Amino acid sequence: MIWFWGVLCALALVALFFPFIFWIDFSADFTEVTVRVRFFKKELYTYTKNFKKGESSEEEDVSIEEETVAAAPAPKVEKAEPPKPEKSSEPEKPVEPESKPETEKKTDAEPQEENSKPAEKNAEQIDEPKPAEKKEETKSAEKTETKEEPKAEEKKSSEEKSSDDEKEQKRSLTDEEFWTLLLTPEFDVRAWWAVRHALSALFKLFRIRFVDCFVEGFRMEYETMGYAAALNGFLKSFPYIGAWDFRMDWTRDHELNAAGHMRASLNLCRVLGLVLAILFYGGIVAFAFWRRRAKILKTGELPELGFIRNKIVKMMSEDD
Repeated sequence: MIWFWGVLCALALVALFFPFIFWIDFSADFTEVTVRVRFFKKELYTYTKNFKKGESSEEEDVSIEEETVAAAPAPKVEKAEPPKPEKSSEPEKPVEPESKPETEKKTDAEPQEENSKPAEKNAEQIDEPKPAEKKEETKSAEKTETKEEPKAEEKKSSEEKSSDDEKEQKRSLTDEEFWTLLLTPEFDVRAWWAVRHALSALFKLFRIRFVDCFVEGFRMEYETMGYAAALNGFLKSFPYIGAWDFRMDWTRDHELNAAGHMRASLNLCRVLGLVLAILFYGGIVAFAFWRRRAKILKTGELPELGFIRNKIVKMMSEDD
């Protein structure tokens, strides 16, 4: 059993600290810029911008359009025929449908009315309740109304009290109060402290290194190029700049260009650290804001600000 838990812990550590490596290959000169993003050996994204190719493609399109316009034959013009006189057609008279006489309609409607009258009389007789039943129904309805009236009044009073309490508790800050709270010097110091630590955790998420990067094609006087070469040798001791090689064009046969690779690696441990740092520092700022907000809503007293901060509060509240 101990071996099993030991293997699980080893696998967890490997998963947490296993590096996921992204490569960014770039090359740039006066004619073309190329950027490739790779995850290990798999290519994820490629961007190329060729400046001269775009100019030549536009010129080719213009020449092709001129050739097509010159080679196209002139369209034939057909003679228009004179319009033929149209025959005048008179509108046809609509045929009126034959209408039955009113006497036949009356005779058909009378027997239906006679048959419906006895059925209506029987239904009215059945639906009419007795006087004793009517009295009992009215008494029961009055009792229920008298019982429901105090309950409805109690519900209304309780709802009004709860609505008043909610209004007092849920009163939102005005624009002036909100910006005054944000621009309080003590709150700003704590907020910037939290933001600075969260950004440092974000920058530590990727471990970035440059590999085999160079810039060549520097053409200057031989004396200044010698000083630049000596400075390049001194900068090799620095961590990020040391991977760059600034090459002087002593023979005057290399155009100015740059190329190289950037290696960015991250692991799950750094991702979890960033998430925890954001939650920790964001919680501190949110708690400070909530506590100051509750104090303002309870007492209604705003903290005193300086002249410049008051001007900013007025300007922001007017914009809103």
